[in-house]
Amino acid sequence: MTSFGTTMMLVDDGTTQILIDAFITPASLLDAALGRPVSTDPDAVDTALDKVGADRVRAIFISHSHHDHALDVAYIANRTEATVYGSPSTLNIARGGNVPEDRLALLDPEKSVTVGSFTVRTIASKHSPNPMGGEGATIDKPLLQPAPISAYKEGGTYDFLVAAPETSMLFKGSANWIPGALAGVHADALFLGIGGLGRAAQSFSKDFLDATIGTVQPAIVIPTHWNDFFCPVHEGLPLQRKLVDNTPAAFDTVLARTKADGVDIGLLEAFASITIH
Repeated sequence: MTSFGTTMMLVDDGTTQILIDAFITPASLLDAALGRPVSTDPDAVDTALDKVGADRVRAIFISHSHHDHALDVAYIANRTEATVYGSPSTLNIARGGNVPEDRLALLDPEKSVTVGSFTVRTIASKHSPNPMGGEGATIDKPLLQPAPISAYKEGGTYDFLVAAPETSMLFKGSANWIPGALAGVHADALFLGIGGLGRAAQSFSKDFLDATIGTVQPAIVIPTHWNDFFCPVHEGLPLQRKLVDNTPAAFDTVLARTKADGVDIGLLEAFASITIH
């Protein structure tokens, strides 16, 4: 497992690679505030993918369609010839970048997908409270770049359970859940999105961690979505801006829970890797 920051992860068993989310190009806070259109930066994406040897990517799974999860999906799909798995909104982002229809696949929580030795199950979820554009807002036609980040509507949120022959990983990109959705789900590693958790009420945080760490019972938790995604991806990621979220408080909450449950916790900087057994 190799991190690109935010929630983007490369899963690699030595033969097959899959990507969870597709966001490398930075859109500045000023771009967001002024509604200025942004586009994928091919040089930045190529440099990042080359740095980690992402040359065997067969599938890209997008958890939801906000820019910090899906901005670069079309460019990466065309570069790698990978299949894009996403919501109708995600597929419209890919269509806007001319990804062929035969490499677009709609996520189906009722059906698992096999990619090499991996089996990927989609689990319906929810975005962290108060998402930009409103929960459930959709992208209803191909989204051409450049476009303001406000055009990247949520489009539905999903978790991904990735199973390999001897291990399993759950990717939860947003700090929210549908009650009961993770019942019966176990993963050896939980990649837990904590964006927004630092400003949530204590009762919400407790219920969220009960529904995730408490239910999935992983051996290790890897927090994600903690860095400032308005900054370029590089080693030594800055924390999310306090204006947007209180990331240290989110870390404290997760650390207290993992300690109480006797669960290991790890943190991945950009381009850092961890092996899940």
